[in-house]
Amino acid sequence: MNKLVSSLTLAAVLLGAALPTLAAVELETRAFREVAATNAAGQQVTRLEPLQSAAPGQEVIYVITYRNTGDQPAQGLVVNNQVPAQMEYVGGSAEGERAQIAMSVDGSTFGPLASLRVPTADGALRPAEAADVTALRWTIEGAVAPGTSGTVRYRAVLK
Repeated sequence: MNKLVSSLTLAAVLLGAALPTLAAVELETRAFREVAATNAAGQQVTRLEPLQSAAPGQEVIYVITYRNTGDQPAQGLVVNNQVPAQMEYVGGSAEGERAQIAMSVDGSTFGPLASLRVPTADGALRPAEAADVTALRWTIEGAVAPGTSGTVRYRAVLK
């Protein structure tokens, strides 16, 4: 995996009741691996450690942080993330506080995994599976206040 950390700045135009407002939202995607450790009390704990590279079969945890750097609330924030081509999404692993999660198998149609279909070699359609997911979308409920942030995440395995 060439670049595991990327930063994007997104200007989201948000429509208010009468006038449009502008909220600046910064997105940062980071890749982690889980590491078992022992805490000060001698208990086994799992922590996330930044990932520099991955081996085939290794699970990667992608954490996308969104931060409202503007001076207006960010209403209707949507975070889209492509699953890297060399990765396979781990079913049921997408999560995000106050977020509605949708998936895509073609990069344009989003919905619950159970509602998605994938064409077969003979032209028929079959139910989509986690391995078919190519993109994820989190729609954040409510407004993200200026200066605040949140995270969404998912797991994928290097093919």
